[in-house]
Amino acid sequence: MSFRLAIGSTVLVLTLSAPTALAADNSSGISSSVAADLLYQLETMQQEVSQLRGQVERQQYELDKMKALQKDRYIDLDKRIAEAMTQARKSAAPAQTISGSVEQDDATNMVASAPVRAAELDPASDEAKQAYDAAYQLIKDKQFEQAQQAFREFVKAHPNNVLTGNSHYWLGELALVLGNQGEALLQFKTVIDSFAGHSKVSDATYKLGIANDQMGNQTLARDYFNRTIENFPDSNAAKLATNYLNNMK
Repeated sequence: MSFRLAIGSTVLVLTLSAPTALAADNSSGISSSVAADLLYQLETMQQEVSQLRGQVERQQYELDKMKALQKDRYIDLDKRIAEAMTQARKSAAPAQTISGSVEQDDATNMVASAPVRAAELDPASDEAKQAYDAAYQLIKDKQFEQAQQAFREFVKAHPNNVLTGNSHYWLGELALVLGNQGEALLQFKTVIDSFAGHSKVSDATYKLGIANDQMGNQTLARDYFNRTIENFPDSNAAKLATNYLNNMK
């Protein structure tokens, strides 16, 4: 701001002095070439001020855009939390696995609703459920960094649990919210590659598109969006992917 004020002051001085110089051309002996040079300097300074003003306005626009994007991330995360809770309450049947059934708990909200490497996954013990619920509660409380750490501890302690795929998905969501697209890519790919058939695979595929778009990888982003639409045509993720594609430049 001080730089802009300095320039403005200089322009004002030149603006006020230029007419005086021209008026004094005959009385004080100032040459017309000096007066012309003064006017040229004034015009140059005005152009520079205009350019600087344009740069400031562009920077302000980018800042506002970044703030809006960050807000959208929080809104998107809140929306997905609400949708997950609604789906959990509406679900009438528990998820079935080879080793038995796992009841979908309102406190947990996120138990997979489709067969997920059933023969290899451990059932959700009381300890695992409590750890997962505690991490998930941190998300609802918007304590995102603490939630991230809690889910990291969960997947480390329970690498093959029926709740592990959900945990990797939420780690991806949290990474997006906290601005770490690289980790988001890793977490969402883990859901897809290591938990085939998981109910979060469609959402993870869609989120891979968003993460790549935010990183400037538009070609990969479009590929993931199209993959979401083709592989999960009836999912909510497919609708979101379609809308996102339509709004991409």
